[in-house]
Amino acid sequence: MSLTAEAARALAMEAQARHGGGSEPRAARPGGGEAHLFESDGPKGPILIKVWADSDRAARQARRQTQVAQALKTGASRAPEVLFFDASCRAMAMPKIDGTDLATVCRAGGAEVATSAGRWLRAYHGLTQHPCPFDATGQVNWLSRLIAAALDGQRAIPDPDGFAKTARDVQAIAAGVTGRPSARAVTHRDMTLSNLMLDVDGTVWGLDFENTREDEPLRDVFTLALDLMTLGASDGQQAVTDLRHAYGTDQTDPAVRLFLQRCFCLWVWANTPQVPSARQLRRLEVAEDLLNRDAPVI
Repeated sequence: MSLTAEAARALAMEAQARHGGGSEPRAARPGGGEAHLFESDGPKGPILIKVWADSDRAARQARRQTQVAQALKTGASRAPEVLFFDASCRAMAMPKIDGTDLATVCRAGGAEVATSAGRWLRAYHGLTQHPCPFDATGQVNWLSRLIAAALDGQRAIPDPDGFAKTARDVQAIAAGVTGRPSARAVTHRDMTLSNLMLDVDGTVWGLDFENTREDEPLRDVFTLALDLMTLGASDGQQAVTDLRHAYGTDQTDPAVRLFLQRCFCLWVWANTPQVPSARQLRRLEVAEDLLNRDAPVI
């Protein structure tokens, strides 16, 4: 399902007219076919209007952002409130944050990026996080599907034989970590530095919510760590240490952490195209390095 920028803008204008009016929406950033983002001046200040191609996804994102904004409405780690959601136009409005996304800050060499990200993620996971014994069944089955897809050509994974061997090696340690201490939480599932905004007052705002299912919290930690190790001028090692320190501990056993780290690295490998961009190649290089480590960084 796809939506042109022109059609999305018309829907944004229609929705805005029904919810208080404002200036003519203008593109906030280049949009894809699935969703478009517009800026406007609403009755109470600058706003963003997001318009989706798919009505179900629009409703899920608006509903989840409403929940998170209510839960994180005070303090230094927050989420923007939903000003309105127009189901017929598949449009959601929120206040425009006066600030910069952490990916941009990271590229510019800004300090405290990792600490800010870690603190926000700690607050978000803290809404639902709880301890539990680790169950590797999901990871083992997922790796089996990837191995089969790589070897029979259903999925174009770089070096499929090498991938299959490494994935089987990771599967082999699953039994040894099953039952060890770990944690579950409702995760973000698109936890990147670009989805965190640092405003002029130092508050961090999370964006782009949709998921409501529990998962491994360390998945979100890993994707932030991957950004920190690939976006800045340095190798990001100290930044990842700062991220972990700010995020804190969830009492997950180190062996479980290492198993999950290797699984997440295989996810990067499996999603790298045959002809990667420079950024994708750098992500793969970092994942390969982490795969060969004997201690977790997350």
